[in-house]
Amino acid sequence: MQYTESDLQLLAARVERLEARNRSWKLANVLLLLAGVSLGLMGAKPADRVEPPIVRASTVEAQDFVLRDEAGHVYAQLSLIPMPRTTKQLNGRPYVIPSQPIPGQAALRFYDDKGEVVWTVPSSPAMVPVK
Repeated sequence: MQYTESDLQLLAARVERLEARNRSWKLANVLLLLAGVSLGLMGAKPADRVEPPIVRASTVEAQDFVLRDEAGHVYAQLSLIPMPRTTKQLNGRPYVIPSQPIPGQAALRFYDDKGEVVWTVPSSPAMVPVK
């Protein structure tokens, strides 16, 4: 089979177009591969965080909760009134002195800039009946 000059030129032009498309597809594939690798590497690196991670919990238990600023000044405190050491009668039963806070009761205190107690709840000791 004999090919004419025009057939060879048509074939050469067609091959040239196919090679150009092939080069563009190779370039697109290389760019997509680089983007995928870079996304994978960015996801593998831990985030740079200044603040500590947030801990989410359904229950938090503590003896005291203290609200304190960066300088260490205390503004509020939620705590249990400590149990006094000498509140036992001769028979071994504990007793409560009415003028003092009830031991083991929760107390909320707010402080001013000088560190003095501004407001306390409960403000006066009181016995509350159990329901």
